[in-house]
Amino acid sequence: MRGRHIWTRRRLWTGVGCATLVVLTVTLRQVGGEHGGQVQYDGPAFVVSVVGVLVSVVALLVDILRRTDPPPDPGAVLRQTADALAEAVRVQWAQEARLRRLQDPQPLNVRWRRADRLLADDTRNIRRGRPVPEPRPGGDSDTCLASIATAFEEVPSRRMVVLGSPGSGKSVLAVCCTLDLLRRRTPGTPVPVIFPLAAWDPGTTPLRTWLIERLVTEYRPLAATTDGTPLAAALLDAGLITPVLDGFDELPPALYGTALRGLNAALDDDMPVLVTSRTTAWRTTVECSDVLTGAEVLELLPLEFTEATSYLERTARPLRGPRGRRTTVWTPVLDTLRQDARTPAAAALLQILANPLMVTLARTVYGDASRDPQELLDDPRFATKAGIEEHLLDAFVPAVFGEAGADARWRAADAGRWLAWLARELERRGSKRLAWWELYLCVPRALRLAAPALLAQTLTFVLAAPILLSSVGGDVFVLDDKPSLAANLVGNLAGFAGGLALLLPVSAARREGRTALLRQLTVCMATAAAATLGYGLSGGSVQFGLQFGTVTDGWVAELFGGAVFGVLIALYFGVAGLARHAVPLGLPWAGSPTGRLAARAGSGLLALAGLVMVEPWLRGHGLGTWPTVAGTLCFAAALCLWAAAGRQGVRTGVAPAGEGRIARRFVTGLLHGWAVCLLVGVAAGGTVGAVACVFSAVETSRAPDLDGRRLGKWTHRETPDGVRTVASSTEITVILVYPHPGAHPTAYPRGSRPPNCGRLCESSDTPVTFRVAGGDLRILVDGHPAANAVNMLPELPEQSRTWLAQSAARHPLDRFLLPGAMGGVLIALIGGPASGLYRALSTPSDLIRAANPQATLRTDRMASLSRSGVVAVMTGGVCSVLAWAFASRGGLDHVAAQMWVPMGTAALALTAWGQLAVARIWLALTGRLPWRLMTFLDEAHRRGVLRQSGAHYEFRHLRMQQRLAAGVQASQEDPRTTEPTVPTA
Repeated sequence: MRGRHIWTRRRLWTGVGCATLVVLTVTLRQVGGEHGGQVQYDGPAFVVSVVGVLVSVVALLVDILRRTDPPPDPGAVLRQTADALAEAVRVQWAQEARLRRLQDPQPLNVRWRRADRLLADDTRNIRRGRPVPEPRPGGDSDTCLASIATAFEEVPSRRMVVLGSPGSGKSVLAVCCTLDLLRRRTPGTPVPVIFPLAAWDPGTTPLRTWLIERLVTEYRPLAATTDGTPLAAALLDAGLITPVLDGFDELPPALYGTALRGLNAALDDDMPVLVTSRTTAWRTTVECSDVLTGAEVLELLPLEFTEATSYLERTARPLRGPRGRRTTVWTPVLDTLRQDARTPAAAALLQILANPLMVTLARTVYGDASRDPQELLDDPRFATKAGIEEHLLDAFVPAVFGEAGADARWRAADAGRWLAWLARELERRGSKRLAWWELYLCVPRALRLAAPALLAQTLTFVLAAPILLSSVGGDVFVLDDKPSLAANLVGNLAGFAGGLALLLPVSAARREGRTALLRQLTVCMATAAAATLGYGLSGGSVQFGLQFGTVTDGWVAELFGGAVFGVLIALYFGVAGLARHAVPLGLPWAGSPTGRLAARAGSGLLALAGLVMVEPWLRGHGLGTWPTVAGTLCFAAALCLWAAAGRQGVRTGVAPAGEGRIARRFVTGLLHGWAVCLLVGVAAGGTVGAVACVFSAVETSRAPDLDGRRLGKWTHRETPDGVRTVASSTEITVILVYPHPGAHPTAYPRGSRPPNCGRLCESSDTPVTFRVAGGDLRILVDGHPAANAVNMLPELPEQSRTWLAQSAARHPLDRFLLPGAMGGVLIALIGGPASGLYRALSTPSDLIRAANPQATLRTDRMASLSRSGVVAVMTGGVCSVLAWAFASRGGLDHVAAQMWVPMGTAALALTAWGQLAVARIWLALTGRLPWRLMTFLDEAHRRGVLRQSGAHYEFRHLRMQQRLAAGVQASQEDPRTTEPTVPTA
């Protein structure tokens, strides 16, 4: 089967290469032939290009045809892969052991014993017909931590569960056992791999599926396939993986039974496994469910006093004692405990030293020369076990961040305050997992509503700044006066913020269906009615129907116009399925070589489009603003998409992108976007037309009859068929702009900066005539076609405008309702493709199975940039076509021309990466967290305060989180404390 597939692909590529050669030959003949006695193309560059293409095609064919090596033996491939995986696991967990200082000098030697037989399977299932060596009593060296790997290998079923109390060293045991098994491993034998069970959802994902996905996520080469099967799955099926499942108790208690049943169902008869769990959690699971089939169950014992004292003495700094004897800071304390432990403090300290976690904390805290452990024998302060435990927890963070040679960026006091605030936030939410994308919820609600609009406005302005400052800035944006521009920006900000609050769901998990559609209709129709009425009352021209100019009607009118624009952008995002609170994105092609190839092909097409845009510049010709902006955007989007296609990224929360899945999602989103945007757009546009029609009728109902009269330099006439004209007796400066050859021009007054004013722009000083026929307002300039006159209305007296508008009010269908519906069609034509692309490229990241938080952040950033770039380019292309098609529709072309930039930039504000930027700024300004937030969290993990679980951070121990949070609350309750601090010794 594999050979047939190889030969099929080989024949396909051979055919492609031959076809390319044929096309190249025909092209050379056409190009090289004479045309009118002249060779069409000549020169060294052309010859080099032809030779380069020819050599490339021939090399491809040679490479394809010479690939005749037989495929390697699958068994050998798996054994080699297992050996490579073993080395990767060894390096990974050896580094983790160094971070935990397990090799400095060695781990605490925790002892163990066989647990209650009611927690284990029947002995006959464990023995499988072979004798099981019985562990010797607790004091024997055969039951220490160093022998756990031997005990595991001696169990005939090679299945073991290790239980213990909080802080008893279960995770350390898992690491040590894995490293010991790797040291004893011979080539081609099973590889022990640690899997944190907190990242497993047994209710939705089978164990084997989850194990394969974790292997592929953490060890990327295992994503390669052999005989169509991922190497990770092949290793698991071949019995070359020994799962070490750490932290069964970290699963949700409601899923304990489901998880154990999933374990028993997924494990093959000969598949080994090692599970760690708290004793209480495992007992609860067994009582309500079952035991782990064939598994021996061991229980970790409290740390012996001799082991604790030996460890503290060996790891403390040496001091010179009496008569030159070597002592340490712990020597007086431990001598006291040996001689007389009857005081409350001594009794409490003995209990503390029985817990490996507390012993490790004590070593770290009193490793600093400024501290003396003799204070632990102070009865008034440390008369109870809880008092000593809280003291060690309080002093741990200042100790690890105050070590000599530590990074000066993280002062101990600042690190303690920041970590305490994080602990309090987790306690307030009732969670022990810190997700970087949820820090946005710590921002005040009002700022959360305004922040996306502010960020989108900032990004849009940054991208548009070079255009605004260029000499031809008017080619894209029209700036009449600064107050109008400011009012437009404020209106855009308010409209976008309000639209996000009303049109988008709080999270992607809350799908509202018809409720969302009804809300979108209500909000957009209400916004349309209010904006139209406000626009008209503030002096905006709605008397001549829905013909909106690009010359400002005043800052109030611009305020309403900006608000409508902002709501429209928010509508597009709501239809596309975006939410106010974003979750990290994954790359749609993660896990799919075909999808990655398609992404690279898309980036190539974008680069080609950018090259076409700037082709005149490459030939030495001038380049206008539109081609410059469009070409730059295409190149930037191509670069982002190419970089994203080169990354495997974090796995997505949906099935891997199969062939055509992205295309199907695009088509579904396209149709959905067209349908919803058309319905909402036509309803809102009809509302605008109806309100404008009523407003125009009311405004013109009391207009005076000016037929035959003269107002200043303006003469008024009305023909029997109802055509009204207002002619000037003096010259007026008129700028006529032709959108493209053959189109009706648009007139602009003196002093304005028309868009696209280049070769198709003419200026003249001449008498003009305003004409209204059938409600259509035009301006007549000698020697030119009738031009759109809406921008010239400020030149007329108010009475003249009202008199002309009476004619337009008599045609409500043609001048108001139909243009409103046409505006709805325009909204749908832009919103449909945008919705399709957003739905095709918006795939949530798999947060549980992610390798680490930094990986999810990098993947989300790359996915967000590539998605926004592609959407901006697509919207720009659609808007370019619409600007050309609606060139004579009274300003609708200008709305389309300005749509493509916000469609890309505003979406960045609705990504987890963008919202993290907002949260970082707010939390840093308020002193809650540092500016380099992710760097600090990674440093806290490196120093042992935090640990990683998938895409989340967690405190090293739940008790540490609770104590840090309690310290913040105590400092807030004390009116003398000005800021949250961590209690210190």
